[in-house]
Amino acid sequence: HQGSEQEYGKQWYQRRVRAPRLPSHTVIKSALDNIHMRDFHTTASPDSLEMMGDKLYVQILSDIEQGDYNVVPDKLDKALEENPKKFLNQIRCLRGIFAWVMTDYVTAISNFDAVIGDPKSYMRLKVQAHIHRGEVYQAKGDKNRALADYNHAVQIDEDHPDAYLHRAQFYLSLEGLDQAIKDLNKSIELDGEFPAPWTQLVYGQYQMARTMTPSLLNEVFRNLGKMAEKFPNVADVFALYGQVLQDQRQFSAAEEKFEEAQRLAPDNVTYKAHVATLKMMAENNFDSAMVLLREAHEKDPKCDFVLENLGMIYIQKQMYAEALECFKKALELVKTEAEAAHLSALRIGIQCQWEVCEEYNVKPVSMADLQDFSQMMPSPQG
Repeated sequence: HQGSEQEYGKQWYQRRVRAPRLPSHTVIKSALDNIHMRDFHTTASPDSLEMMGDKLYVQILSDIEQGDYNVVPDKLDKALEENPKKFLNQIRCLRGIFAWVMTDYVTAISNFDAVIGDPKSYMRLKVQAHIHRGEVYQAKGDKNRALADYNHAVQIDEDHPDAYLHRAQFYLSLEGLDQAIKDLNKSIELDGEFPAPWTQLVYGQYQMARTMTPSLLNEVFRNLGKMAEKFPNVADVFALYGQVLQDQRQFSAAEEKFEEAQRLAPDNVTYKAHVATLKMMAENNFDSAMVLLREAHEKDPKCDFVLENLGMIYIQKQMYAEALECFKKALELVKTEAEAAHLSALRIGIQCQWEVCEEYNVKPVSMADLQDFSQMMPSPQG
């Protein structure tokens, strides 16, 4: 009855009421790495600006560049209160993006609407507003409005690589691989030095190779090699390389790629979570995997991906109370309706299994019966 369990998850997500809060550092960085921040940059110094709101904006850009995300939402609110003159719509758009990652969708849409509706807002900024408003609608499960925003972004500026990238991610979420790959190729054509569409393209090609065209696998590995050469300092490239190798059961090579990703981005705990799943698949070593996941959770307690994987370990060790607690915490952190549906189905399934095993004193099913770890490969967009 997974369909009904997922529907329950969607309904729960729609009813969820919580105070807006910043997600993990990893989630915020992933969202910002997925756009061209040059659309927000300025060479102005605070001393050269007249209005306090504009001066604050320059400070905010510095905070973002340094990864000091915790101070950004309050500073954006303060900047808007100080009547900025030069950077009003940049501040609105960034406020919308931070509201989006905090799942404060009312504030997000309000700010994006303001940017889109202001005739003084320049073209590339309107593209960003449409892209992110589309993400909000997509998170809420409103696919029609989401696609309309992505299409509008392309129509506003046919030469903006982010418009095609985000529409492609929408198609990937619906398994529309042909259209996604077409958009990703266009994004790369417009800016071949931006790593995000490259990782999405290879991810899409790999999904196609797994499901429809096995002959594509050689091309996937060629492109993974090209990416690693082209972007030697981008951790997500090596993480994706590791995921593909792991899925192909080339465990030793996969571990090398995950370790390189961790070296490049030591604050991103999802890479440690990938190594943990590798330990489970390659060595059946659930104790080592649990140590890694507990370390990752201690470092970033707001990472839902780590919590989900930790919950899966607890299931294998028949520690059901701990598993359910992990899934409960992860549900509170997810950003989208689809993620809530997936986790809810998993949590309800485990709850039912636990109750049946307790009542009838029977042995629980194995992890392999519950979920194949090779199917847990997430999109590189996070």
